Amino acid sequence: MTRSRRRSGAMRCVVAVISVVAIGLPAAVFAAATTGFSAWTFGGSANDYHGTLQISPRFPTADFVSDSRAGQVGVQSGSSAWFGAWTPAGQVFGSSQNQPYLNLRPKTDQATGASTTTYAFARPTPLGWGFVLGDIDADQVRVSAVTAAGAQATASELGFQGVFNYCEQTPRPSGCGGTQTDVPTWNAATQTLTGNAGASDTTGASGWFRPTVPLRTVTFEFTARSGFPVYQAWFAVRMQDLTGTVSVASGSCDLAGMNAHLYGQAGNQIGETTTGADGRYSFTELAAGPGYSVRLSGIPSTCRAVGPTTVEGIDLTDDDGTGDFAIRALVPSAVLGTVTDRTTGDPVSGVPVTLELEVGGTATTETADDGSYVFDDVPAGSHVITVTPPDGYAGADPGSRTVVVPDDSEDPIVDQDFELSADPNISGRVTAGGEPLAGVVVELRDMGGTGVGREVTGPDGSYTFAHVPGDTSYVIAIPDPPGGYRPPADRSADVESSDVVDQDFKLVRPGAIGGVVTDADGPVVGVEVTLTGPSGSVTRTTDGAGHYYVDDLDPGRYVVMIETPDGTTPDVTSRTVEITEAGEVFGAEDFLLSTVSTPSPGDDDTGAGSPPVDAGLPDTGAPSPWWPVAGALSLLAGIMVLGQWSPHRLP
Repeated sequence: MTRSRRRSGAMRCVVAVISVVAIGLPAAVFAAATTGFSAWTFGGSANDYHGTLQISPRFPTADFVSDSRAGQVGVQSGSSAWFGAWTPAGQVFGSSQNQPYLNLRPKTDQATGASTTTYAFARPTPLGWGFVLGDIDADQVRVSAVTAAGAQATASELGFQGVFNYCEQTPRPSGCGGTQTDVPTWNAATQTLTGNAGASDTTGASGWFRPTVPLRTVTFEFTARSGFPVYQAWFAVRMQDLTGTVSVASGSCDLAGMNAHLYGQAGNQIGETTTGADGRYSFTELAAGPGYSVRLSGIPSTCRAVGPTTVEGIDLTDDDGTGDFAIRALVPSAVLGTVTDRTTGDPVSGVPVTLELEVGGTATTETADDGSYVFDDVPAGSHVITVTPPDGYAGADPGSRTVVVPDDSEDPIVDQDFELSADPNISGRVTAGGEPLAGVVVELRDMGGTGVGREVTGPDGSYTFAHVPGDTSYVIAIPDPPGGYRPPADRSADVESSDVVDQDFKLVRPGAIGGVVTDADGPVVGVEVTLTGPSGSVTRTTDGAGHYYVDDLDPGRYVVMIETPDGTTPDVTSRTVEITEAGEVFGAEDFLLSTVSTPSPGDDDTGAGSPPVDAGLPDTGAPSPWWPVAGALSLLAGIMVLGQWSPHRLP
């Protein structure tokens, strides 16, 4: 991964365009741009492609799968197809010239054979990124996504920005072959980008998007309208820096080695660093957008924060951001501790903590974002500390603490810690064909059908519903499985006081079988092809291109047989394929027909047919020159017989 930096004023941004190898973007129209380049992996075979991508260092990695058919799919060089800096997308992200892009196709080249390509991110995406779909002309693509909350993204949340044709102005790619102006149309109701009305094969028609909410998955369903189309996909992100300083408000505190935790727009931690001796910290190359937060932890035991330990709502949309903190020395004598989750060890914030004084009276506080609490200026005596477990926690260990503050003490009394016992978790994995399936929305409901929560599976296919109230029964469901997978049967889970694990789902995706019937002259129309499998038989008739195709097939073994037209014979009488739970697409189960020779009039009863062309015609005029020889041989044989069997033969 390479970097280049240009400074001009305060603004800086990063543009990253998806690639399968390290790639570079020219600086965008923003001043002082830092340009970063991402990497992909790409592998697999027809109807079963897969890989990973990362748009930038702090952007979540995505796993992707696609059932696109083969043929010029994968990474292209970007030298002959790219969107320029003058395009609407280029004005935000810069030109994509010489940047590799991804080509994919339909599952089959017919209206019923849409391919599905799903990108599942390891964590919710930040804002400030977008994607461009190019070469949308004789085809259409439906765009869908799952939000960080596990809901289907609305058209507004997808952030459709508009359409353009990257061949309309100069500079234009060499692949344009001149000016072209057609553009696709966007239907927000169906979330579909459709090419020109005539479904003509053109160049450069594109649409672009900038999602407005954090997403966990993005899916493209690509369908052919005519011909043999492909579509292009670019992803890009602008980035900024976030810095801050921890200062001392009063007393003396060591500023080095405190922890700054960075949280993204979805509330998930995306980075961590430590402060230097001057109290400064920094995070670089963050996706430009609002909603960042920084939490401070690891404050020296002799000091405490002045004000919140979290700075929220940091906006990096148009410029770099800051998040500053202040700390002070404790006032003797102080009592402090931390409240954590017993199972995970994570700090628990917002927990009410009560100090009951020996002389009467109480003091209350709440744990900070790092789980810490502190009571300043505690008088001498024996006091009792208790915590009130919040929702999701059943109790605390210990139930209470007694702390003794000596007379005239100025030293803080530390490590007055508590561990909370969380309500149990429900967890499991989602797989397909034995492999983990990322980006699947799993829903938890009570027995009355009311939704309790939604989770999205990670790269390993796992999901967890944390801190579920015990002594209750629940239903776990996958109501909207991705990419053509069938909804599995719901699961029931009885939760008592312990975690409920191994609530696994095995998704099944129906498969498909297709092919083409040809002869020496090309495709053969109107031939019946029959598939026989676990659920019976189904017959299709080849179309104008000689194709047949059957989808929505259950796992199992299938025999494909052809009803050959009169006078022809196939290269094979049948084909056998096995579809697994992964839902393979066997798109090349082809048949080649040969013509059977037809007997000519006048042939004998043997049905031997006409003689070969180069064998000559039989002589039907004069007697054959071999007949006298044949007669002599017959006469000789007769004499020999008479000589042997005559009654007048001499002894």
